[in-house]
Amino acid sequence: MREKISNILVLLLLFLLSIFFDVDDKSEPVEIYKPKSKLDKEYDLRVPKEGKAQNLANMKYAKIQPLHTLGEDIRNGYSISSRDTPEYAGVKPSTHNKMYFVNGYLNGFVPHNVDNIWTILGYVQTRLKYQLDEKGYSDRAEVWQTSKESYIRLRGDCEDHAILLADWLIGLGYDARVVSGTVNIRGETGGHAWVILYTNGKEYLLEATQKSKWNQLPLASKFPNYFPKYMFNRKNFWINVGSKLTTKYSGKQWKKSGKFVPYNPYYKD
Repeated sequence: MREKISNILVLLLLFLLSIFFDVDDKSEPVEIYKPKSKLDKEYDLRVPKEGKAQNLANMKYAKIQPLHTLGEDIRNGYSISSRDTPEYAGVKPSTHNKMYFVNGYLNGFVPHNVDNIWTILGYVQTRLKYQLDEKGYSDRAEVWQTSKESYIRLRGDCEDHAILLADWLIGLGYDARVVSGTVNIRGETGGHAWVILYTNGKEYLLEATQKSKWNQLPLASKFPNYFPKYMFNRKNFWINVGSKLTTKYSGKQWKKSGKFVPYNPYYKD
């Protein structure tokens, strides 16, 4: 009899506790990353990294819109912004006609483990042939290649050259970033991409599409005809909030506005 009464009291206590702790939580749900049970440690470097972009102003995440939902005017790429930040991510189409965040094209490809900037720059300058996307991809206006795709194809336009050069340098431990903006050459201004290298306290502008060799690394301050809009590496996204005429790639005029978070944790960063 005592045992029966004891069991009833336990059940009653549990019932009262469930009522007490049943509180209506009206707070916003917190996104928790749950890794898949099986993830490939080996991944195809010809495919950009998939992931999401984080707005560092409000810490919210953005995902890429499915291609079939995009209008024709933004199928060549688009930027993501918010009320807090003018721009914190860029999205561009790949060779297999799928959209990826720009950081995803820097996916950890290092062709040769040579710790020599001149060797890397010389290879990209002399081995890669400049080719417009319209010619290489059946009249598609904009196509981005990963660093390995450019290394295999040995051709591409300005961002393809820059991505291979930056990814290679990053893989060897250098602080390198791909910069997107415009350039004025002989009075004509057009869209362009180049690489900024930070080393020994200085900023160097590396123009991988220039096929002639340099005698020394050119300082970024020597290129007033380059007008940067944004820049990125494997993890982060910066936007120029100052003058477009700047020749500086650090300081208050550059705002780190976004962060790229790959879905696969085995990707090199």
